[in-house]
Amino acid sequence: MHATHESRTARCRGAKGAAILILLGAAWYAIAWILPLPAEGLPPAGPTIRLMAGRHEIALLPGAGARYQVWVPPERIPPVVVAAVLAAEDRRFHAHIGIDTPAVLRAAVANVRHGEIRQGGSTVTQQLARGLFLGPERRWVRKLQEIALALLLEARYSKARLLATYLNTVYMGHRQGVAIHGLGAAARHDLGKSLEAVRPEEAALLAAGIRAPNAILAGDPERARRARDRVLRAMRDTGALDAPGLAAALRRPTKVTRRGAGPVAGYFRDLAREEIRGRATLPPSGEVTIATSLDPALQRSAERAVRAGIARLEAMNPAAFRGTIQAALVAIEPATGEIRALVGGIDYGRSPFNRATRARRQPGSVFKPFIYLAAFEAEREGAGPVFTPASLVPDEPIAIQAGGGLWTPRNLDRRFHGPVTIRRALEDSLNVPAVRVARTIGLERVARMARAAGITSPQETVPAMALGTSSVTLLEITAAFGTLANQGLQVTPTTLAAVQDPETRPLIARPPPTVRAASRQSAYLITHLLRGIMREGTGRGSRAWGLADVTAGKTGTTDDLRDAWFVGYVPDLVVGVWVGRDDNRPLGLTGAQAALPIWGAVMAGALRARPARPFVPPPGVAFAPVERATGAFACGGGEVVEEAFLAGTEPKEAACGQRRSDLIVLRPFFNWLQNLLR
Repeated sequence: MHATHESRTARCRGAKGAAILILLGAAWYAIAWILPLPAEGLPPAGPTIRLMAGRHEIALLPGAGARYQVWVPPERIPPVVVAAVLAAEDRRFHAHIGIDTPAVLRAAVANVRHGEIRQGGSTVTQQLARGLFLGPERRWVRKLQEIALALLLEARYSKARLLATYLNTVYMGHRQGVAIHGLGAAARHDLGKSLEAVRPEEAALLAAGIRAPNAILAGDPERARRARDRVLRAMRDTGALDAPGLAAALRRPTKVTRRGAGPVAGYFRDLAREEIRGRATLPPSGEVTIATSLDPALQRSAERAVRAGIARLEAMNPAAFRGTIQAALVAIEPATGEIRALVGGIDYGRSPFNRATRARRQPGSVFKPFIYLAAFEAEREGAGPVFTPASLVPDEPIAIQAGGGLWTPRNLDRRFHGPVTIRRALEDSLNVPAVRVARTIGLERVARMARAAGITSPQETVPAMALGTSSVTLLEITAAFGTLANQGLQVTPTTLAAVQDPETRPLIARPPPTVRAASRQSAYLITHLLRGIMREGTGRGSRAWGLADVTAGKTGTTDDLRDAWFVGYVPDLVVGVWVGRDDNRPLGLTGAQAALPIWGAVMAGALRARPARPFVPPPGVAFAPVERATGAFACGGGEVVEEAFLAGTEPKEAACGQRRSDLIVLRPFFNWLQNLLR
């Protein structure tokens, strides 16, 4: 009887225990069923944008999650990739239930010995649990959570599903500020091919990169080779590679042929991102390829020239200049507005602030061409006095009521030169004649012309505006010179290529329409004057690069020598350069000294690749030989220049007879003066 009771009690306890186990098992599986695995990649966070410069990928622009991922279906993942990953990360993947007990014990001994977590012993399933549900911190509690989640995942999903999800979601490092997820994305970005096309040594490199992706896939090539070779040997040990296959794979170079092998062009990339936000209508997810206007060769040339130019200046005065000078450069195709190169500073990694687009500085004398352009347009429209390139303007002291006092503009050389032609005033960058012409035609007219040409920053209509005192960006002033090169047509600068892939084209809104800012004739007159600057004026240093006879351009230097500018062009390319200090302290150098050498190196390189077309005068422009000093028709004697005029305003040869008569009347006085001086 007693035995029967004990037996009955044991059976009850067994039944209760079984019930508890059943309930625990049911709860376990219930929890497992609510653990979601992504079916088609990580949750959408906006599309990934591949920015292309020709055939070069220059950037990956992430969606809202700053993530790049290419989801590869399980049936398209090559066996060699699976073999490489399992050899490197989890050789017993198909045998364990989520945790590899021997590996955990080995890791535990090592961690106890060091008093901290040094090794994880994590299986692929544990890594998947950590990547999807936990953070990267290394704590004992998190390790226990990882193990529990791995067991739940193994209970819920098949090995094939777990492995495919892992291969598509594992973190593979950061490139250009974008997080790479999955071996498919890493293969496309770092190897320039799809995951299906990788060879054994490439699969081994990707597998090796899982543990230290930034160091191996985007770091030291020698470290990458050693890590790859370790995985290849592990693949031999697991039977995934035979001896000949291993030998062949080991002989092949470790070469990460990123499609971003062109210039990084960080400043350009940031500007392109801003423009895409304003012009493109993008899908909610996926991948979009957008062609940019960047010329990779010109970009590299620009980056080299900026670095070399700053290094040259620092060598001149290391104590004053080292680490304090910055520079920016913009190159634009005038007819399309497409930005071919853009450098916003000497080192994007240290300072991503884009000085080409965001730094507003006084342009100084580089603004003067637009004063004379406004004057020629006023004459053409019959809205002002007749100004031609040969017109004489007094370069004499002047006092102007401004700001509650008298303003007395002076030239950079602190001298006055008497009556000078507009040509000489522009070639020698004289301040006083520019102020006089601006006041004569009206400051509002000058401001309107600047806006029409492409200068979008506000221009304060005060007398000093003639000296370039209203701040602009380098991109604006370069685009405005592009209007001159484009025969008076203003085109909005753009980072996006006009020709896009048929799939991309409908996503991008059309750019603003081209605007007629000035007549072809007036624009050509300014170009003709600016060509003189390159031969005889402040830009004559361009002879060192063989550019004096084929380019037009203008130097710019602000008060106290704070900013140095040079903008110059040929019909198909305009390049602008700024050099200065971020804190606006004086640079102590002129535009010809600091900015022209950088410009010259870039323009010379561009013209070697694509020789310059000649500047062709449009109909309605007439030429006449004039005396350089007086602007009068050249009747013989003195220095002569072939000047361009709006047709009908050029001086006539008939004026020579009157001038000869005047000389006859004055000859007795000249004879008396000559005798007096003997």
